Amino acid sequence: MELVKNLKKNQNVLYELVRKSVKTQYRNSTLGVLWTILNPLLNMFVMWLVFSQFFGRNDPLYPIYLLTGNIMFQALRSATSGALPSVVNNRGLLLKTKVDAYMFPLASTMSSLVTFGFSFIALLLIMGGMAIFGGYDIFGYQILFVILMLPAFVLFEYGISLFLSAIYVYCRDIKHIYNVFLTLWTYLTPIFYKVDILSPGSPAFVAVKLNPMYHFVNYFRNAMYNFHYIGYGIPYMHTLGVLYLCGLVSLFIGIVVFKSLKKNFMTNI
Repeated sequence: MELVKNLKKNQNVLYELVRKSVKTQYRNSTLGVLWTILNPLLNMFVMWLVFSQFFGRNDPLYPIYLLTGNIMFQALRSATSGALPSVVNNRGLLLKTKVDAYMFPLASTMSSLVTFGFSFIALLLIMGGMAIFGGYDIFGYQILFVILMLPAFVLFEYGISLFLSAIYVYCRDIKHIYNVFLTLWTYLTPIFYKVDILSPGSPAFVAVKLNPMYHFVNYFRNAMYNFHYIGYGIPYMHTLGVLYLCGLVSLFIGIVVFKSLKKNFMTNI
Protein backbone atom coordinates (compact mmCIF):
# COMPACT_ATOMS: atom_id res chain seq x y z
CA MET A 1 0.00 0.00 0.00
CA GLU A 2 1.23 3.48 -0.92
CA LEU A 3 0.53 4.84 2.56
CA VAL A 4 2.63 2.16 4.32
CA LYS A 5 5.54 2.69 1.91
CA ASN A 6 5.44 6.43 2.48
CA LEU A 7 5.34 5.94 6.22
CA LYS A 8 8.45 3.77 6.19
CA LYS A 9 10.26 6.17 3.88
CA ASN A 10 9.34 9.31 5.83
CA GLN A 11 9.35 8.06 9.42
CA ASN A 12 12.13 10.48 10.44
CA VAL A 13 10.22 13.35 8.86
CA LEU A 14 7.09 12.25 10.69
CA TYR A 15 8.94 12.28 14.00
CA GLU A 16 10.16 15.83 13.38
CA LEU A 17 6.69 16.99 12.35
CA VAL A 18 5.14 15.53 15.50
CA ARG A 19 7.85 17.07 17.69
CA LYS A 20 7.36 20.45 16.03
CA SER A 21 3.59 20.23 16.43
CA VAL A 22 3.82 19.45 20.16
CA LYS A 23 6.38 22.21 20.76
CA THR A 24 4.33 24.76 18.80
CA GLN A 25 1.29 24.21 21.00
CA TYR A 26 3.20 25.45 24.05
CA ARG A 27 5.77 27.80 22.51
CA ASN A 28 4.50 30.94 24.27
CA SER A 29 3.11 29.20 27.34
CA THR A 30 4.70 29.80 30.73
CA LEU A 31 3.66 26.40 32.04
CA GLY A 32 4.55 24.66 28.77
CA VAL A 33 3.59 21.02 28.44
CA LEU A 34 2.18 21.07 31.98
CA TRP A 35 -0.90 22.64 30.42
CA THR A 36 -1.55 19.28 28.76
CA ILE A 37 -2.26 17.87 32.21
CA LEU A 38 -3.90 20.96 33.70
CA ASN A 39 -6.23 21.60 30.76
CA PRO A 40 -8.37 18.42 31.10
CA LEU A 41 -8.40 18.85 34.88
CA LEU A 42 -9.67 22.42 34.63
CA ASN A 43 -12.19 21.47 31.95
CA MET A 44 -13.44 18.63 34.12
CA PHE A 45 -13.78 20.96 37.11
CA VAL A 46 -15.84 23.47 35.13
CA MET A 47 -18.04 20.75 33.63
CA TRP A 48 -18.46 19.14 37.05
CA LEU A 49 -19.67 22.47 38.51
CA VAL A 50 -22.11 22.96 35.65
CA PHE A 51 -23.45 19.45 35.07
CA SER A 52 -23.05 17.49 38.31
CA GLN A 53 -26.33 18.70 39.79
CA PHE A 54 -28.19 17.80 36.61
CA PHE A 55 -26.59 14.52 35.53
CA GLY A 56 -24.28 13.24 38.28
CA ARG A 57 -26.08 13.95 41.51
CA ASN A 58 -26.27 10.27 42.48
CA ASP A 59 -22.90 9.20 41.08
CA PRO A 60 -19.89 9.79 43.38
CA LEU A 61 -17.57 8.93 40.48
CA TYR A 62 -19.15 11.46 38.13
CA PRO A 63 -15.87 13.49 37.87
CA ILE A 64 -14.20 10.42 36.33
CA TYR A 65 -17.18 9.94 34.02
CA LEU A 66 -16.72 13.50 32.80
CA LEU A 67 -12.95 13.30 32.44
CA THR A 68 -12.94 10.03 30.50
CA GLY A 69 -15.42 11.38 27.97
CA ASN A 70 -13.72 14.75 27.73
CA ILE A 71 -10.24 13.28 27.18
CA MET A 72 -11.41 11.11 24.31
CA PHE A 73 -13.34 13.83 22.53
CA GLN A 74 -10.62 16.45 23.00
CA ALA A 75 -8.12 14.04 21.45
CA LEU A 76 -10.39 13.68 18.42
CA ARG A 77 -10.94 17.44 18.21
CA SER A 78 -7.21 18.16 18.48
CA ALA A 79 -6.22 15.63 15.82
CA THR A 80 -8.84 16.51 13.23
CA SER A 81 -8.89 20.29 13.70
CA GLY A 82 -5.10 20.39 13.59
CA ALA A 83 -4.98 18.21 10.48
CA LEU A 84 -7.59 20.20 8.59
CA PRO A 85 -5.21 22.95 7.34
CA SER A 86 -2.06 20.80 7.60
CA VAL A 87 -1.50 20.28 3.86
CA VAL A 88 -2.07 23.95 3.01
CA ASN A 89 0.09 25.15 5.91
CA ASN A 90 2.99 22.97 4.74
CA ARG A 91 2.92 24.15 1.14
CA GLY A 92 6.60 25.15 1.35
CA LEU A 93 7.69 21.64 2.33
CA LEU A 94 5.65 20.10 -0.45
CA LEU A 95 7.27 22.41 -3.00
CA LYS A 96 10.87 22.14 -1.78
CA THR A 97 11.09 18.53 -0.59
CA LYS A 98 9.81 15.06 -1.45
CA VAL A 99 7.79 14.74 1.74
CA ASP A 100 4.52 13.03 0.95
CA ALA A 101 1.34 14.95 1.78
CA TYR A 102 0.05 11.95 3.74
CA MET A 103 2.54 12.79 6.50
CA PHE A 104 1.00 16.12 7.52
CA PRO A 105 -2.42 14.90 8.73
CA LEU A 106 -0.67 11.87 10.24
CA ALA A 107 1.64 14.18 12.23
CA SER A 108 -1.41 15.96 13.66
CA THR A 109 -2.97 12.62 14.58
CA MET A 110 0.18 11.41 16.32
CA SER A 111 0.69 14.68 18.21
CA SER A 112 -2.86 14.36 19.56
CA LEU A 113 -1.88 10.89 20.79
CA VAL A 114 0.97 12.49 22.76
CA THR A 115 -1.53 14.95 24.25
CA PHE A 116 -3.84 12.04 25.06
CA GLY A 117 -0.98 10.42 26.98
CA PHE A 118 -0.50 13.47 29.20
CA SER A 119 -4.25 13.78 29.72
CA PHE A 120 -4.29 10.12 30.70
CA ILE A 121 -1.79 10.98 33.45
CA ALA A 122 -4.22 13.64 34.69
CA LEU A 123 -6.99 11.04 34.76
CA LEU A 124 -4.84 8.62 36.77
CA LEU A 125 -4.04 11.39 39.25
CA ILE A 126 -7.73 12.09 39.79
CA MET A 127 -8.49 8.38 40.14
CA GLY A 128 -5.62 7.95 42.56
CA GLY A 129 -6.90 10.80 44.70
CA MET A 130 -10.42 9.35 44.78
CA ALA A 131 -9.07 5.89 45.59
CA ILE A 132 -6.89 7.16 48.45
CA PHE A 133 -9.16 9.79 49.98
CA GLY A 134 -12.54 8.42 48.95
CA GLY A 135 -11.84 4.72 49.36
CA TYR A 136 -13.20 3.81 45.92
CA ASP A 137 -12.12 0.59 44.23
CA ILE A 138 -11.32 2.16 40.85
CA PHE A 139 -7.99 0.62 39.96
CA GLY A 140 -7.89 -2.76 38.25
CA TYR A 141 -6.12 -4.69 35.53
CA GLN A 142 -8.85 -3.60 33.08
CA ILE A 143 -6.93 -0.35 32.59
CA LEU A 144 -4.47 -2.32 30.47
CA PHE A 145 -7.22 -2.92 27.90
CA VAL A 146 -7.01 0.76 26.94
CA ILE A 147 -3.90 -0.21 24.95
CA LEU A 148 -6.04 -2.41 22.69
CA MET A 149 -8.31 0.52 21.87
CA LEU A 150 -5.63 3.05 20.88
CA PRO A 151 -4.73 1.67 17.40
CA ALA A 152 -8.41 1.69 16.40
CA PHE A 153 -8.77 5.25 17.68
CA VAL A 154 -5.69 6.40 15.75
CA LEU A 155 -7.05 4.83 12.54
CA PHE A 156 -10.39 6.56 13.12
CA GLU A 157 -8.78 9.96 13.71
CA TYR A 158 -6.39 9.61 10.78
CA GLY A 159 -9.15 8.70 8.35
CA ILE A 160 -11.11 11.82 9.29
CA SER A 161 -7.91 13.90 9.18
CA LEU A 162 -7.09 12.72 5.66
CA PHE A 163 -10.61 13.52 4.48
CA LEU A 164 -10.70 17.00 6.01
CA SER A 165 -7.19 18.05 4.98
CA ALA A 166 -7.88 17.05 1.36
CA ILE A 167 -11.22 18.89 1.21
CA TYR A 168 -9.68 21.99 2.83
CA VAL A 169 -7.25 22.39 -0.08
CA TYR A 170 -10.21 23.05 -2.39
CA CYS A 171 -12.73 24.54 0.04
CA ARG A 172 -11.53 26.68 2.95
CA ASP A 173 -15.09 27.02 4.25
CA ILE A 174 -14.95 23.40 5.43
CA LYS A 175 -13.15 24.74 8.52
CA HIS A 176 -16.25 26.66 9.66
CA ILE A 177 -18.60 23.87 8.69
CA TYR A 178 -16.54 21.35 10.64
CA ASN A 179 -16.53 23.57 13.74
CA VAL A 180 -20.33 23.57 13.70
CA PHE A 181 -20.34 19.82 13.12
CA LEU A 182 -17.98 19.32 16.09
CA THR A 183 -20.44 21.14 18.34
CA LEU A 184 -23.24 18.82 17.21
CA TRP A 185 -20.94 15.81 17.58
CA THR A 186 -20.10 16.86 21.14
CA TYR A 187 -23.76 16.77 22.15
CA LEU A 188 -24.29 13.46 20.40
CA THR A 189 -21.49 11.95 22.49
CA PRO A 190 -22.34 11.10 26.13
CA ILE A 191 -19.60 13.19 27.72
CA PHE A 192 -21.56 14.89 30.50
CA TYR A 193 -24.87 12.99 30.32
CA LYS A 194 -25.64 9.28 30.50
CA VAL A 195 -27.38 7.33 27.77
CA ASP A 196 -29.93 5.89 30.19
CA ILE A 197 -31.64 9.29 30.43
CA LEU A 198 -32.71 8.84 26.79
CA SER A 199 -35.79 6.86 25.85
CA PRO A 200 -34.83 3.61 24.08
CA GLY A 201 -35.82 3.79 20.44
CA SER A 202 -36.10 7.59 20.42
CA PRO A 203 -34.32 9.51 17.60
CA ALA A 204 -31.79 10.88 20.11
CA PHE A 205 -31.06 7.40 21.47
CA VAL A 206 -30.58 5.95 17.97
CA ALA A 207 -28.34 8.87 16.94
CA VAL A 208 -26.10 8.39 19.99
CA LYS A 209 -25.84 4.63 19.41
CA LEU A 210 -24.86 5.20 15.78
CA ASN A 211 -22.19 7.69 16.82
CA PRO A 212 -18.73 6.00 16.62
CA MET A 213 -17.43 8.21 19.44
CA TYR A 214 -20.06 6.77 21.76
CA HIS A 215 -18.45 3.36 21.36
CA PHE A 216 -14.90 4.68 21.83
CA VAL A 217 -15.86 6.63 24.94
CA ASN A 218 -17.92 3.74 26.33
CA TYR A 219 -15.06 1.26 25.90
CA PHE A 220 -12.62 3.69 27.52
CA ARG A 221 -14.92 4.14 30.51
CA ASN A 222 -15.47 0.41 30.89
CA ALA A 223 -11.72 -0.17 30.93
CA MET A 224 -10.95 2.71 33.28
CA TYR A 225 -13.52 2.47 36.03
CA ASN A 226 -16.91 0.97 35.15
CA PHE A 227 -15.89 -2.38 36.61
CA HIS A 228 -16.48 -0.62 39.96
CA TYR A 229 -20.15 -1.14 39.13
CA ILE A 230 -20.23 -4.15 36.79
CA GLY A 231 -17.57 -6.30 38.50
CA TYR A 232 -14.19 -7.47 37.37
CA GLY A 233 -13.71 -9.14 34.02
CA ILE A 234 -12.88 -8.34 30.42
CA PRO A 235 -14.60 -5.03 29.51
CA TYR A 236 -17.02 -5.78 26.67
CA MET A 237 -14.49 -7.11 24.19
CA HIS A 238 -17.11 -7.36 21.45
CA THR A 239 -17.05 -3.54 21.46
CA LEU A 240 -13.41 -3.73 20.38
CA GLY A 241 -14.48 -5.22 17.05
CA VAL A 242 -16.86 -2.30 16.51
CA LEU A 243 -14.03 0.15 17.24
CA TYR A 244 -11.69 -1.43 14.71
CA LEU A 245 -14.48 -1.54 12.13
CA CYS A 246 -15.07 2.19 12.66
CA GLY A 247 -11.33 2.84 12.41
CA LEU A 248 -10.86 0.85 9.20
CA VAL A 249 -13.93 2.33 7.50
CA SER A 250 -12.79 5.84 8.42
CA LEU A 251 -9.27 5.15 7.14
CA PHE A 252 -10.57 3.65 3.89
CA ILE A 253 -12.79 6.65 3.14
CA GLY A 254 -10.01 9.05 4.08
CA ILE A 255 -7.45 7.37 1.83
CA VAL A 256 -9.84 7.17 -1.14
CA VAL A 257 -10.76 10.87 -0.90
CA PHE A 258 -7.20 12.02 -0.20
CA LYS A 259 -5.70 9.98 -3.04
CA SER A 260 -8.30 11.14 -5.56
CA LEU A 261 -7.76 14.82 -4.70
CA LYS A 262 -4.01 14.71 -4.09
CA LYS A 263 -2.99 14.93 -7.76
CA ASN A 264 -4.22 18.53 -8.02
CA PHE A 265 -3.00 19.76 -4.63
CA MET A 266 -0.14 21.89 -5.96
CA THR A 267 -2.39 23.94 -8.23
CA ASN A 268 -4.80 24.77 -5.39
CA ILE A 269 -2.65 25.44 -2.33
